[in-house]
Amino acid sequence: MKRGDTGKPHGTGPALRGASLRDAGESGLIELLRQKHGGAARPGELPIGDDAAVVRVPGARAVLSTDLLVEGTHFSLAWFRPEEVGERALSANLSDLAAMGADPVCYLVALAAPPSTPVATVDAIYRGMARAAGPSGIRLMGGDTCRGDRLTLCLTVVGAVGRGRPVSRAGARPGDLLYVTGSPGWSRLGLALLRAGRPPRPSGWRREAMRAHLRPEARWREGRAVARSRAVAAMIDVSDGILTDLSHLLEFDGLGAVLAEESFPVSPSFRAASAALGIDPLDAFLGGGEDYELLMAVRPARRENFLRAARSFPSGATLIGAVTKAAGIRVRREDGSWLEGAALPSGFGHFAPLKRPAR
Repeated sequence: MKRGDTGKPHGTGPALRGASLRDAGESGLIELLRQKHGGAARPGELPIGDDAAVVRVPGARAVLSTDLLVEGTHFSLAWFRPEEVGERALSANLSDLAAMGADPVCYLVALAAPPSTPVATVDAIYRGMARAAGPSGIRLMGGDTCRGDRLTLCLTVVGAVGRGRPVSRAGARPGDLLYVTGSPGWSRLGLALLRAGRPPRPSGWRREAMRAHLRPEARWREGRAVARSRAVAAMIDVSDGILTDLSHLLEFDGLGAVLAEESFPVSPSFRAASAALGIDPLDAFLGGGEDYELLMAVRPARRENFLRAARSFPSGATLIGAVTKAAGIRVRREDGSWLEGAALPSGFGHFAPLKRPAR
């Protein structure tokens, strides 16, 4: 986040309360964000205010990822509160570090917004990011701001792997066991619920579905633990749906997979939510996306190491299938029938023809 060249920054106290970005100016906004949300610099580091941040990562490999979130594509202010936009944005990016088994270090945020945007809205977005950052200790260390036609966030996260190598999508072998954290599909149900109008006081499955979509939790603890266990051969986060992201994990080595519906972590509450929303629970689980759970290929010979690591997972981990030498993904239904090819649910693709409204 570069300091603006428009002179002395505006004040960050009462003068900016109720102000818009046009009133505050770039310098005033940056100074506000630096004071309220900027990460503390450690010895030898440079925080917000220079042309680039300098972060120390002693004795480790740096892991970097960037992600773009656009209003109308990734979120809607019709049902997202500004803090939830920020919390979800950083959690989605932390998930990329989790999928590499990296320790979170710092993040940078580029923001584009219309000049009429209230400063309070931007402050709330950054407050949401700070809330998502708290458990892992990741720090805001820079970024950029500019005028835009609609609210857009571009986040870059930096992580470090101190021991061993980062876990990548490549490396699966036939016979590897496929595990997934948490309960993928809830975010898809939450999206359907919110499109019908945000419930004012949700409870039961409505609250669970809304939280999954609005405030997902990045599985950075799980990613770090399994990377250190050395039992995971390949790993990816579930952002576009189990089937789509599993395809990404398998394509590097030209492999396939067999999944068993009877083992999927689909609870009675999940089934009740699916029925109420008119969504096939299998479609929600396999094609939903935006859950930011971790999908992992585990070596059978190291399964005990994995299970020991998984005991510490807040999210849990479920065995849902295995990697095969034959390409393609097949799903064995509970009634013994098979789903494959075009009969499988489709995940999300940004540049594919939309089968449902944009996220």
